[in-house]
Order: sequence, then C-alpha cells, then structure tokens
Amino acid sequence: MKYYSYEELLDRALSKLPQKPRVQRTRSTPPQLQVIISGKRTFIHNFRQICNLLNRNPRHLARFILRELAAPGSVEENQTLVIQGEVPITTLAQLLRRYMKIYVICPVCNSPDTTLVKERRMYFIVCLACGAKSSAPPII
Repeated sequence: MKYYSYEELLDRALSKLPQKPRVQRTRSTPPQLQVIISGKRTFIHNFRQICNLLNRNPRHLARFILRELAAPGSVEENQTLVIQGEVPITTLAQLLRRYMKIYVICPVCNSPDTTLVKERRMYFIVCLACGAKSSAPPII
C-alpha cells in the first residue's frame, strides 16, 4: 500500500475537478451612444451594436427606453431607434445605465455577462459567470 503526501493528494483532486469555461467579460460601463437630433425626432444610430454588446433583444431595450420617456418611437429596418421628440443624449445615457442596472448586471456577482430569459410572464436574469438566476421586473 502506497502512502501519498498531502500535496500529491491535493494535485490529484484538483486535476479531477472540471475546468471553468472561459467567459469573455465586457465592462459594466454603458457603451457610447451615437445620437442625432433632427427636427422633432431623435435617432440612435448604433442601437443594434448596443443591444449586441449587452446581449439583449432590441425590442426589449427599445420598449424600456420608450416607456421611460413616455414617447412614441420605433426601430427601423437599419436597426436605428427613432424616438419622436427631442431627447438629450444625457437623458438617454442615464436610461441606458438604469437599464443595465436592472436588466443586465447580475445582482449576485455584479457581472455584466448575463442573459435575459422570459418564463411564462416573468423575466429572469441568468448569470453566465456565477450561474445565479434572479428575477427582473416587467416593463410596465
């Protein structure tokens, strides 16, 4: 019977543990908005890139912004968000930060690597870093 040292047993146990998948992390700072105000309409030209960076559905983010502003608007074919009315870029940046705090950042580990899952009529934030599943409020 062979006796193993503590270090040998520890190395053996660590080698049998599954490896964590490497998740590419993005920063929790909101991306820069490319906003143009033309007449009585506001255009967010990089709306699709923002949604891809946040890993969110463009309809969900557009609905949040339009509800918070209480303004009509739509997403055009070229994935530009058009808001009826003149909205300052600072207001849009604040809304984007608030959206990220509510629907993107994991409340457990503060990681921005999450997905938004809808089950029945409720939204859940599923963290890709820690595996936590937290409820998120509906957009009213």
